[in-house]
Amino acid sequence: MKVRATIDIDIVMGDVSHDGTGCQGYLPEGARYEEIVRAFGKPQLGPSLDSKIKAEWVGRINGLVFTIYDYKSKLEPERNTCWHIGGKVVFTAELVNMYFITRMGKS
Repeated sequence: MKVRATIDIDIVMGDVSHDGTGCQGYLPEGARYEEIVRAFGKPQLGPSLDSKIKAEWVGRINGLVFTIYDYKSKLEPERNTCWHIGGKVVFTAELVNMYFITRMGKS
């Protein structure tokens, strides 16, 4: 038996404290920088002080704080295809992935 459900996703980018977030998942394998920009806009944060992150998006999805970032990547963000999703609960990564996949027309 198949079940189909719909969910409304409300996304607000920027102006969010992401203190206390940690890795909860990853964007789909092969996700490109330009696709992330198309879905979420330009990164809100540049290189971190410890140089472990070069580009980072910060926002809220259905009220949950999330981040997308390139943790310890040796590649420039425009060439990277491995992106972490940060949050405080695993469901945050699920919502971010649903939104991203829908925006990119991927299934």
